[in-house]
Amino acid sequence: MRNTLSGKTFVGWLAGVAMASCSLMAHAEEPAPIRIGWVNWSDTEIAVKLANTVLQDQLKQPVKLVLADIGIQFQALANGNIDLIPMVWLPSTHKAFYDKYRDKLEDLGVLYEGRIGMAVPTSIPVSEIASVEDLNKPEVREKLGGKILTSEVGNGQYKLTEKAIKEYKLDGYKMVASSESGMLSELDRNLKRDKWSLINAWSPHWMFSKWPLRYLDDPKQIFGGAEKIHAVARKGFSAEHPDVARFFANFTIPQADLEKLMFTARESSADKVVADYYAANKPRFAAMFNGTTAATTAGQ
Repeated sequence: MRNTLSGKTFVGWLAGVAMASCSLMAHAEEPAPIRIGWVNWSDTEIAVKLANTVLQDQLKQPVKLVLADIGIQFQALANGNIDLIPMVWLPSTHKAFYDKYRDKLEDLGVLYEGRIGMAVPTSIPVSEIASVEDLNKPEVREKLGGKILTSEVGNGQYKLTEKAIKEYKLDGYKMVASSESGMLSELDRNLKRDKWSLINAWSPHWMFSKWPLRYLDDPKQIFGGAEKIHAVARKGFSAEHPDVARFFANFTIPQADLEKLMFTARESSADKVVADYYAANKPRFAAMFNGTTAATTAGQ
């Protein structure tokens, strides 16, 4: 005898099939996450987490944040393993990486401006050290211990500093690499001991809010002038995700706001300051999807 379903059982079965189908359709329609690469730098953390918040709130677009060194990020971008990195410093800092993979990349736009270079505490007289050339003075080299404090080995600024050592003939100097926090901890210890320090600095960064620092003049322009921080995507990303690409083309953060967010985040967390800032500036970020940067920031 062939098995049959009772009326109630059939209705229940049909409802179950309908629910399963709806679930499968909803799952199928859910967009794949945008994979955003980032490096653990203070300014980058704010920018990336802010973009993440905006995309998820405005587009309901899932985002996956991928943390790795900058060289790995460029390689992953060129290979299509991540979708974009909003922290490419041009024209100087990341030029070598950008030029290597240029044909596989899309430049989505500039987020904010910055600068890199060698810096010293303002407590060191300008008469002693005004420019990178002054580092060759025997008494200056002795007081600095021949050390250039820097963050990660192999990043863009590290490579430019290697070039500066060669071009300025900074014999007797070596870079002491650790991490951003390690470099700044050493700076802080030296300041408390009235000991001279020379660091690889970049701005925007909260270090300039915490300690009185100044950049050294760079007559040979090894570190370049003003840098622009770009959002760069893999080839074809704009065609696949036009709304996201349009957002990044108009995504800007005023430098004063960014430095304040970075400084405040040290007392709480990047997640908290980003959430508060987005809530206070939501209309401005919403307008970025329409091709404008809208009204002035509301600030903190």
